[in-house]
Amino acid sequence: MSSDRHRDVARVLVLVLILNVAVAGAKLIFGYATGAVSIISDGFHSLTDSASNIMGLVGLRVAQRPPDRSHPYGHRKYETLAAAGIFMFLLLVVIEVVETAFARLAGGVSPRVTSASFVVMLVTVAINLLVVRYESAHGRRLHSELLLADAAHTRSDVLTSCAVLVSLTSVWLGYPVLDPIGALVVAIFIARTGYEIAMETSGILSDRVVLGEDDIRRIVMDVPHVVGCHQIRSRGSRDHAFLDLHVWFSGDTPLSEAHRLSHVVKDRLMHKYPHIVDAIIHIEPPPSEIPAPR
Repeated sequence: MSSDRHRDVARVLVLVLILNVAVAGAKLIFGYATGAVSIISDGFHSLTDSASNIMGLVGLRVAQRPPDRSHPYGHRKYETLAAAGIFMFLLLVVIEVVETAFARLAGGVSPRVTSASFVVMLVTVAINLLVVRYESAHGRRLHSELLLADAAHTRSDVLTSCAVLVSLTSVWLGYPVLDPIGALVVAIFIARTGYEIAMETSGILSDRVVLGEDDIRRIVMDVPHVVGCHQIRSRGSRDHAFLDLHVWFSGDTPLSEAHRLSHVVKDRLMHKYPHIVDAIIHIEPPPSEIPAPR
């Protein structure tokens, strides 16, 4: 990761961290003051946003280190690990929310809902919408799965806050049992977001394909004197991909010329996909020209 990109991603995370702490604090204060378990649950959800921001900043710090002897491919996956850490926080929140909701259902204590509760929730929803828009835009611009994962986390806050508003309205109308039920709805939203983040980060960590094989082949075959290619493999993330493939040249092509053309192939690929960190081109004759073993 370049130092400029690292600084931009970190700047976004710091600003979002400040907003998330403010939102979580407001929800938890009013939740405990009124006894509304749905607001408390939503407050814990927002609190994990802050924790994930801190984890993201730590991950960015490590991911910035250049390649070394023990990590020849660099430390980029530490940022992905930080994104995966968001999933772990979400899992803990789901457990906490479900336990609190069932305890309230068993206890039967009615929360005290005031007009201030609605004001706090509406203001925090507005803040979260701004955070999602801001973080998603910068995540796409910087090609950062960490920012995009964190934006998805915050987006779930908007949905859960809407569910909390419905619960508060029901309590206001005389149906207090819907407060813990609303908290369980919050848990479902959180679990869904956690699943999406887990699928995205696990794909990167398990070296899922990131570049379309047909697109790569089309670019390679446009290079003069290339006979064909195969064994196209790619891995990494949106902004940090590795590629290797075998390119066929006629058997009578001089080695120096094949080597030169392989660099043409590499340059065209990296121009088309600037997020390719490195592309390894293996030179070989087409299968039809390979002598049969004796």
